Amino acid sequence: MKQAVFIHGFAGSIHSETVGNLRKYNPDVQWFPLEVNHNVEQSLQVIQHFLQQHPQIDALVGSSLGGYYVLCTPFTGKKIVINPVLNPMAVLKKHVGLNQYRGRRENGDTHFKFTMQDLFRFKSYKPIDTPNTICHYTANDPFLGESIKREYQKFFSNAIMTPHLRGHFMDEHYIKHMLTIELNN
Repeated sequence: MKQAVFIHGFAGSIHSETVGNLRKYNPDVQWFPLEVNHNVEQSLQVIQHFLQQHPQIDALVGSSLGGYYVLCTPFTGKKIVINPVLNPMAVLKKHVGLNQYRGRRENGDTHFKFTMQDLFRFKSYKPIDTPNTICHYTANDPFLGESIKREYQKFFSNAIMTPHLRGHFMDEHYIKHMLTIELNN
């Protein structure tokens, strides 16, 4: 059985419909959704620690800010990033202040404060494309903007605009029809 880690995006949760759909449409994959947060250092430590404890992981899958975290992780296996944030300093600036989580968090928190200090921590990290990285993206991402297509095509050697991805977030259609294929290749 393949094993994959899923990293959610900004203000996300491991108790989301996305995680349920990953398990539903990929029953031959053992999923390990990791709860991360807006603190890049803490989040990358969580991922790195998990990977050290589970060296048999076949793939890392990340969406939005989770995609950024996947790109900053020195994992050498398959990486699948969906509408990843490439420049968090620009994209996340509008979220400085109080934010609400989009799903239940393990510690019960419903809100969090994202500060300028949190934002500036991203300066110390740089996402890296590898030969094992595949990027799927939406043509006109409502969160990342129209210019993201050019950025993805410039940054990634393997960036695919997919009609199966209908918005910024992974929906059931995308997971069922596209992600399943990528995981099994």
